[in-house]
Amino acid sequence: MGFAVFFFLAWLVTAFLIVMQKSLSLVENTFIISLILIISINWSWIIYEGLKFIKITEQPMDYTAFLFFRSVIIPIILVIQLNMVLQSESFAQTILIPIVSIGILVALTALSSYFHMTNYVKWNIGYDVLYFAGLHVIAYLSCWLFRKIAYREGGYL
Repeated sequence: MGFAVFFFLAWLVTAFLIVMQKSLSLVENTFIISLILIISINWSWIIYEGLKFIKITEQPMDYTAFLFFRSVIIPIILVIQLNMVLQSESFAQTILIPIVSIGILVALTALSSYFHMTNYVKWNIGYDVLYFAGLHVIAYLSCWLFRKIAYREGGYL
């Protein structure tokens, strides 16, 4: 069941990213997705495989669902929220959008635990909140730095 849910969610967030009005260019979106994907893969390798703080299922379908979450859903949700924040018109929206995004990611993490895709050993949900908040900060900073470098060099559009 976990595979079906996360497969659907991966397609849902991908479709939403495709149809939404974006404030970032294709190059910026691709750069941020790639950067977050690299960080997410390395982070999960260290936490899950290296330090064994979280145990991953050995069932092939559930493991594939975990890969959808780590490699598709997390980076795309971060790019969606970054596009929405850059379009926001008020400070309240700018603060609320990342909070909702972190809440969605934490809910999906809880859902992965519910479907027995992951099992916390020496970890808790609070660490996941900090991890997702850190990913948001990295996404903002990388977007800012990418734009600063690109515009200084004459643009990329």
